Amino acid sequence: MIPQTLASNRDSTKSHIEILVVEDSSIQAELLRRTLTHHGYTVNIAHHGAHALELVRERLPTLILSDIAMPVMDGYAMCHAIKSDPALKDIPIILLTALSDPEDIIRGLNAKADNYLTKPYDEHTLVARIEYLLANQEFRKEARIHIGIEIFFAGKKHVIDADRRQILDLLISTFEDAVQQNRELVNRTQALQASEESYRALLENTFSGFYRATSAGRFLEINPAYVKMLGYASKEELLAVDIPATLHASPAEYEAFQTRLLAEGAMKDYTERLRRKDGREIIVEANVRVVKDPEGAVLYFEGFVNDITERKQVEIALQQAKEAAEAANQAKSEFLANMSHDIRTPMNGIIGMAELALDTDLTAEQREYLNVVKGSADSLLRLLNDILDFAKIEARKLDLESLEFHLRDSLESTIRTLAVRAYGKGLEVACRIAPGVPDALVGDSARLRQVLVNLVGNAIKFTERGEIIVEVDEVTSEAPASDASPNDSVSLHFSVRDTGIGIPAEKQGVIFEAFMQADTSTTRQYGGTGLGLAISVQLVTLMGGKLWVESNPGEGSTFHFTLSFRRQTDQGLPMMPPELSQLHNTPVLIVDDNATHRNILVETFTQWHARPIAVTSAQAALETLMKAQKSGGVFALTVIDAQMPEMDGFALVEWLARHRLPTGAIIMILTPASQRGDIARCQALGVAAYVSKPVTQSSLLAAIRATHDHPQKPDDRPQAAAPQAIERPLLPLHILLAEDNTVNQTLAIRLLEKRGYAVVLARTGKEALAAWTREPFDLILMDVQMPEMDGFEATAAIRAAERLKGGHMPIIAMTANAMVGDRQRCLDAGMDGYISKPIQAQTLYEAIDDACPLDRSA
Repeated sequence: MIPQTLASNRDSTKSHIEILVVEDSSIQAELLRRTLTHHGYTVNIAHHGAHALELVRERLPTLILSDIAMPVMDGYAMCHAIKSDPALKDIPIILLTALSDPEDIIRGLNAKADNYLTKPYDEHTLVARIEYLLANQEFRKEARIHIGIEIFFAGKKHVIDADRRQILDLLISTFEDAVQQNRELVNRTQALQASEESYRALLENTFSGFYRATSAGRFLEINPAYVKMLGYASKEELLAVDIPATLHASPAEYEAFQTRLLAEGAMKDYTERLRRKDGREIIVEANVRVVKDPEGAVLYFEGFVNDITERKQVEIALQQAKEAAEAANQAKSEFLANMSHDIRTPMNGIIGMAELALDTDLTAEQREYLNVVKGSADSLLRLLNDILDFAKIEARKLDLESLEFHLRDSLESTIRTLAVRAYGKGLEVACRIAPGVPDALVGDSARLRQVLVNLVGNAIKFTERGEIIVEVDEVTSEAPASDASPNDSVSLHFSVRDTGIGIPAEKQGVIFEAFMQADTSTTRQYGGTGLGLAISVQLVTLMGGKLWVESNPGEGSTFHFTLSFRRQTDQGLPMMPPELSQLHNTPVLIVDDNATHRNILVETFTQWHARPIAVTSAQAALETLMKAQKSGGVFALTVIDAQMPEMDGFALVEWLARHRLPTGAIIMILTPASQRGDIARCQALGVAAYVSKPVTQSSLLAAIRATHDHPQKPDDRPQAAAPQAIERPLLPLHILLAEDNTVNQTLAIRLLEKRGYAVVLARTGKEALAAWTREPFDLILMDVQMPEMDGFEATAAIRAAERLKGGHMPIIAMTANAMVGDRQRCLDAGMDGYISKPIQAQTLYEAIDDACPLDRSA
């Protein structure tokens, strides 16, 4: 407490009291200004002692509150200067000091400061000191008595030249500060004790082991968890052990640990082996650090330790299981590769010989038997390919390509191939690509084709009557472009809808599993392995899409899937073919009983700026034509489906011809591709063009282009809808065939000789190398697996010889291996091409044409 003294008779309000704050820290000065202003005082600021002297001489403050450590002039010098000036000496001065050194107190007394306040201080103490000095200011002037005394303080002799009031104030303020500091020390001690107790409780109850040890290898402290971890009965028993000799395999091991710890200062997640009391080794993970004193000397090591023996055992077991799984996967891959080779080799002979036999003169019965043989072999090959694809996907070894392709060409050729089977069952097939769907894309068109073949093939298999519709739409996204979905990306939605048997709801998830079907009974009507949909869903997922089904029993099914592609850089400008200009704003009559076909045709001709009118039957077509005749109108084009109830398309054309009813410039017949004799009937009736179903924009355009190039005259016969392919002239090639299997030898020789090539046979790689050295060849067909020297070794020898003498011999690999990487392995070995067995004649001829172009200089 500040002692009570006589109050000053001067009656003045605080607002007339000016306090000069001398502080070099702008932050501290502002805090003091705000505090004092809050209590009603007027405050001025000086930034150091010299600045304060200038302000004091200009205007006397009521009181000075000054820091000690300041630049230019510190608080002691400023205080001494003021107290030595008779005009200023009565201004009360409070020094703010940390009192960190006894010398500070003596220097303050000799500077004749009036009071002292120890940092840190609170607001209440500061204001109380100021009020105390101001209340007793006059009394202090009258009672001022200077004395000079010698004292021994903090072990040194000091001479103090101050009045007794200053000395008394110093003692009181020092005592008050000491009490405050003692109170704070007690609080801190209590807090430290509580923290120590909490820390101790934490160490005693934690699941992790804790230890503190000297660098000499003796424990200073351990917790119960560490005692239990090492298998000792008590703390005392473990504290007595020698760490290097008892817990480690050898003192050298502990020395290596100690050396590393001292070098690094701390180690995190350090793994080591410790020996328990029973001799069993455990694996522990430790976080250890070195604790040093302020001078840098090592006091002790301390750290937390966890027993990770079980975790390490699990990791080892998992690693062993992983290696076993990888070995099993490798064995499975090798088995599949060998199985593929061993099955494809005899299949090559079966399919190839059947095709050769079918090209000879056969009786109807013989041809039927051979067609069954070839069809069965083709089914077996498809099954083998499905199994290999599934194995590749399962092993995550299936690579996706990113190539440029045209969506409409790819989709239409795929559907046209499958439509033959559908029309053979009396089904209708249609393909619709929505307007605006981009055509020039980048992606894996082969895998897209594979998914469509599976889905459309299933639709044909499970549909007995009705139709199968394939549709493509663009999926629009409102989300902004990102790295995952850039501006050149396009997402397409494909759907395959049928009117087949449908799928029960409880079976719709099962059908996407491998080897599973909706009907698994022994009396099931539809065969198959159940791999097609499993492969499709995996392929779609790999390509970043999703596949799902909507179906009801008896109402058919719709399989949906989405895929993302990139747009080709050069999309080109959409151009209207000149042949379509004759259709601009002219009426087109569409006669088709199938609603889907009608809608697709109407949409197509509308895109081409024609005015399509669609009717559902031949009778409705006749009525429409008669109305047009009466009104003087004429249709630029009449498109008629060949297959309609009551009166089909051909009967309609015959009726129109007999009754001379004008139909317009062009009559076009839509006929199934598998329907024999339709082309001849079209020609006999003088139909301008015919289009094989399923109808697509490209096939329609080809038919219109044919009629445009060859306009119909009264005596003309119609031209085919698409021009015939021009046969490439054959080169008189001299080919070396390296093949060890006799069946494959016979098949390959027959196929090559059938094309007029001269063939030399080599049964091993060594024979092939000798033949190549002996005589010139235009091409080598090289089997990969042969005795004595395989195809890779023979190719390497030929390429090595060519590097010395120049030249390049085209080499095409022929192999029954069809696993991931086989093609690339052949190309990396120096071969120019690759064909897999069973050998398809067209594939072989195309590979030869690519390797030996017509321009031999190319």
